[in-house]
Amino acid sequence: METPSTPLTLADLARHGAERWPQAPALRWRTAEGTPRELTFAQAHDASDEIARGLLALGLAPGDRVAIQSKLRPEWTLTLLAAASCGLVLVSLLPTTVPEEIVHVVNDCDAKAVICEDGEQLAKLRVALPELPGLRHIIVIDEEPRADGEPGTTDPPTTLAGLRRAGSHAVPAAALARRRAAVTPDDLLVIIYTSGTTGPKKGCALSHGNYVAVLRAHPAPPRRRPDQADTSNGTVFVVTGPHTIALLMQLLSWWAGYTFTSFTGGPPDTMPAELRAAAPAVVPLVPLALEMIYRSVLAPRSPAERAELVDAARAGLRVRRMRVAGEPVPPELQEWFDHTDRTLFAEVRERFGGKLRRATVSGAPVSVDILSFFVGCGLPLVECYGMTETAAAATTNTPDDNRLGTVGKPLPGVEIAISDDGEILIRGENVFHGYWGYDEGEFGAVHDGWLHTGDLGELDRDGCLRLTGRKKELIQLSNGMAVTPHPLERELRAHPLISQAVLYGEAKPHLVALLTLDAERAAQWAAERDLPTDPRALAAHPGLTEELHRALDHANATVQEYFRAKAFHVLDRDLSIASGELTVSLKVARPVVHARFRELYEALYE
Repeated sequence: METPSTPLTLADLARHGAERWPQAPALRWRTAEGTPRELTFAQAHDASDEIARGLLALGLAPGDRVAIQSKLRPEWTLTLLAAASCGLVLVSLLPTTVPEEIVHVVNDCDAKAVICEDGEQLAKLRVALPELPGLRHIIVIDEEPRADGEPGTTDPPTTLAGLRRAGSHAVPAAALARRRAAVTPDDLLVIIYTSGTTGPKKGCALSHGNYVAVLRAHPAPPRRRPDQADTSNGTVFVVTGPHTIALLMQLLSWWAGYTFTSFTGGPPDTMPAELRAAAPAVVPLVPLALEMIYRSVLAPRSPAERAELVDAARAGLRVRRMRVAGEPVPPELQEWFDHTDRTLFAEVRERFGGKLRRATVSGAPVSVDILSFFVGCGLPLVECYGMTETAAAATTNTPDDNRLGTVGKPLPGVEIAISDDGEILIRGENVFHGYWGYDEGEFGAVHDGWLHTGDLGELDRDGCLRLTGRKKELIQLSNGMAVTPHPLERELRAHPLISQAVLYGEAKPHLVALLTLDAERAAQWAAERDLPTDPRALAAHPGLTEELHRALDHANATVQEYFRAKAFHVLDRDLSIASGELTVSLKVARPVVHARFRELYEALYE
């Protein structure tokens, strides 16, 4: 989608939208009361400029970090645009972040200001404040703050509305224009904290240039007629929270003139209905969301009707492949296909609102059967691949060249290579410069321009990438969230009765745990309570189960939501070196444990 006037940074993104599509809706959402609201590109530009000038009024210098602790909402997007326009670096704190993680992230990136969503988020920040010596400003989106100041900050909290008013009065537009003009492609735009294989979260430092490289590769939307001046190029609907994919989609909306909207975050089973109502042109999905839509399509039907639809989708996929290959379709099959495409398949496509031009799925392994079902019904659904370290994108299929079972070919300007041990290497302008404050040779390191992803894969003869495994120990949940097992495992092992804790959950909706007992302490604990001391009997005893539930609740409270386990199984023996479950250095051989006890793990999801 590159043109001769393609910008090199995103500093002018808000103004670009206001100039090209002033009256088109840029943001669309519902209030807490359910009232539909929207902002035009012109209105969003004015609002983001006011936020930018307010941040400058705080004395923030180019490159200073501003953290935002909120769910995805219009103010999140406006703050992103504001930071981009004045050379500040936005740092995302998920709304599920606990105080201990706030301390780590804010101190690690040395954020000078934190924007909190509401009283709930402000309360967590207040708990963390005594350990945040560098924090200078607190801004609250929803709640009127207290009149007195907060310990550890030089200024009392203000509201976002107050910040906007102050900036409009204190900072002239010319001062913002000078800051905007000084932004370069190498300047950081965001720091996104993501889980490493060990230790605390690390911040992926991504520049303006990284995102511009990805946005250039996005297919251009259809040309609009002159009478469509007050409309956008369609809607982008995001189902995830304010993380990697959502950030890219917000930038894309301003880059290409889409209306941005997102799932309100209600009960998960309401998402398919919101998606349908939004009628998006573009929707990025994680496998969990795609699975929910799949279930919503099949659930109202009888078993016989479900089987009929699934069989029809298989036949539909066969016809579509024949057409792509230029093969003749038998007349009877073509007649059946034409009728089914107008009726049954059209009903499935309507689940996406009927205006879909492109749907992507990424973030975790996805069922080829589900992908095939939707493609067979005529949905422009493709699998792609990327990571936070590549500004969310690296390879993709296209509706016209959709190789099911692969994640497609590299984006323009991106190179993919496979190392001798099968690791996927990526090189391109989308690759981040490194982790904030880290210079190390582990996963995520960039050597000679090549990002070592930690993922394993292979390239077919046509250059399509197929994922084959994971070199790193991150667990990718079906909602697209990559979680490291180590923090929760470490907390569980701190309990006196627990010897080993091994989490599981690849492509699942949540984590579960396999626990083993410290034989000596467990026997002593059982004897003190007149419980059986035999390991097999004790492992199944309700008294032990109750104690370990308390241990899990305590451990879960130390990590944020996605890192928590919801069930466990107690093994009646410990892991051992002799069995291959532990290495000689007493580390858990995770693949061995997962394979050997897969049935026990899977039973925890029933």
